[in-house]
Amino acid sequence: MSAGSAILVSIAACIVAAALEGLCAGKNVKSFFTKLRFPPYSAPLWLWSIIGGLYYLIFCFVIYRLLRVASDSALGFIALTLISFMMVVNALTNYLIFRAQDLRLSFIVGAIFPVLDIALFICLVLLDKEAAWALIPYLLYLLYRIYAIWWGYRLWKMNSQVT
Repeated sequence: MSAGSAILVSIAACIVAAALEGLCAGKNVKSFFTKLRFPPYSAPLWLWSIIGGLYYLIFCFVIYRLLRVASDSALGFIALTLISFMMVVNALTNYLIFRAQDLRLSFIVGAIFPVLDIALFICLVLLDKEAAWALIPYLLYLLYRIYAIWWGYRLWKMNSQVT
């Protein structure tokens, strides 16, 4: 795929995923957040916006690289499909948290993300070292994801009467 097309597709994919995330979250994010009791060391809502922006920057670059160097291979197709799946599930997690207010199910879904993260990294190491390196900050976030599994469990348990 040409560089211009790859840039447009990767930006469009991230815009669609971010829009889906917002749509799934709905309009009551702040009001629902105020009802919750949070475990120690919880990120404030404004920090989640920054994390989300960095997430989309990283994935935009990774998608671009895959479209440029690996779009013809079966493993490239698997990696792009995995990224698409991860972005959709990430958006649907917002639905579970903010619309369905099902913190238990959100915790269960969130617990699978470290496995998906590692699978994607392995694909990228095999396909494109630059994309793999670009994923490193996100994988450092994997350390946070492990904490987030504990955090999601505590959030669910601490707020079982709210949801």
